[in-house]
Amino acid sequence: MDVNKQHFRFFFLLAVGILLLNDFFLKATFHNAITGKLSDVAGLFAFPYFISLVFPKKVKLNYVVSVLLFITWKWEGIEPLLQWFQSIGIGINRTVDYTDLYALAIVPLSYWYWFNPTKTIILLPKTTKPAIIYLCSFAFIATSLPKQYGIVHQSSNLEIQISQAKDSLIAKMELKEIDSIYYYTSLYLKDTDTEITYIVSLKENENKKISIKLDSIREYEVSGAILFGIDEDEIETMQKFQVKDYERLFLERKIIPLYK
Repeated sequence: MDVNKQHFRFFFLLAVGILLLNDFFLKATFHNAITGKLSDVAGLFAFPYFISLVFPKKVKLNYVVSVLLFITWKWEGIEPLLQWFQSIGIGINRTVDYTDLYALAIVPLSYWYWFNPTKTIILLPKTTKPAIIYLCSFAFIATSLPKQYGIVHQSSNLEIQISQAKDSLIAKMELKEIDSIYYYTSLYLKDTDTEITYIVSLKENENKKISIKLDSIREYEVSGAILFGIDEDEIETMQKFQVKDYERLFLERKIIPLYK
């Protein structure tokens, strides 16, 4: 055994890599349901494993505490605490989505992997250990970017008719059902790191065409940088948006691609 080498398990490093890749590239590039959950899955595999590397005699406790911390993090009851942190200049936030709790299913696999005797080992110089610790810590923190929400609730009269199957339109436009007629969908503005949510209705008319109506613009969400908060210029840009600006983006991102 090379005493000058540090041993790291392959799938632990892979999970950390996926976490960083998703947060800094995949989310911004694809911005879909998969990238929305991938960080939680990768993080829940890697985080308790990482803590167990630091405290190897408390593995079971490390995993239990990790689960409890994740549940607390997703609980809306801690919102006042997060707002207090924001008030003193520490930009942290998270999205309350209880479907994220499904990602906890990966924790038993991580726990099993810790004790699994079949070890796929990566040998790195011991001098890289501080860099690995820093990289892991950064990856776990970076997934919780500060965000600021803006409620729009502006109605729109934009309506388009198209000859395509309804199921095909739902898939292409990434619509999520509210009821049999109304759906919500979102689009992402990479330049300002902003997500805009729309309410859309789909109805079949007498000519067997589907009428796509932009019912309303619901809200926007601007993300910021860890510990540095949100760029006020980006907030100001969104506050100046008018209905026609939201409609233009909807046409460019959701409707025009339907004809290609």
